[in-house]
Amino acid sequence: MRLRSTALDARSLEGARLWPNDTSGDSGRGPLPPPGMPSIDAFGDPMASHPQEVGGAVHDGASASRSAAMGAVRHGSLLHPGDPRVDPSVFAAFDAVGDAVARIRDLRSALSSRWHSDTHDDCRAVALIGLDASVEVASVSANLAVVCAQLGWPTLLIDGDIQAPAQDRLFRTANQAGLSTLLKEAEGRAAVQPTAIERLSLLPAGPSAGDGAELIERKPLADALEGRIGRYRLLLLSLSARGESTRFGAVDTILSGFDGALVLASRNASALRPLQRLTMLLEESGVPLLATVIVP
Repeated sequence: MRLRSTALDARSLEGARLWPNDTSGDSGRGPLPPPGMPSIDAFGDPMASHPQEVGGAVHDGASASRSAAMGAVRHGSLLHPGDPRVDPSVFAAFDAVGDAVARIRDLRSALSSRWHSDTHDDCRAVALIGLDASVEVASVSANLAVVCAQLGWPTLLIDGDIQAPAQDRLFRTANQAGLSTLLKEAEGRAAVQPTAIERLSLLPAGPSAGDGAELIERKPLADALEGRIGRYRLLLLSLSARGESTRFGAVDTILSGFDGALVLASRNASALRPLQRLTMLLEESGVPLLATVIVP
């Protein structure tokens, strides 16, 4: 696997509004966000609540939904409601016209707009990182992976939460082997599994282990995957909060070689200072912060 790095600066994203690193005063003690920060309502079931804004390229939700719906139906990429092969919380697998799906596609557009000149041989690797335990990363990652696959990108979703696996439940796959077994074994192909979504594959977290947290911190994930997975256009790593100590769980080591990261923070629970520290850690390790996503 060849990861093509980019020199993209987070602040150069058109339309992106990131949390400033130079905020003064005591604002770091309070919850997010301050005035002017883009907000996203919960990436949950669209029957309940749905995103309102995305810190990236924002589109007309109605027109984007209609266009995407036509494409999804034309390519047969939607599942029938109630299909037992995918959890209902992965709403993008079933719905092509709802506002929630439109906003998830806005998030996808924040990625695709940066890489429009890529060739089919380029592989991009992006991590979705939860700032703290209040943020539900798994469902956002799952829905983003679905809409990327619907765009025609061969996509591999990687569940990085070895101690609390989630993606095997969302995509109704086995979890007898996965990322944890790959990291323990020096050779052999990764236990990648197909999903019910065309062009979307899953590398589940694998069996939970007592040293699960340390397993993923030992070396860059890109190195561990080298030569052990097939060819994909996009790798998406779902990584829940790992704590502020020890460099946020050595996230700089884990993501070395990645093309970027999306940081998910909670409007009412996440604080500014941890976000500042994580942003600086990513920048120092050469991993571009593509956007900060605020969920309530």
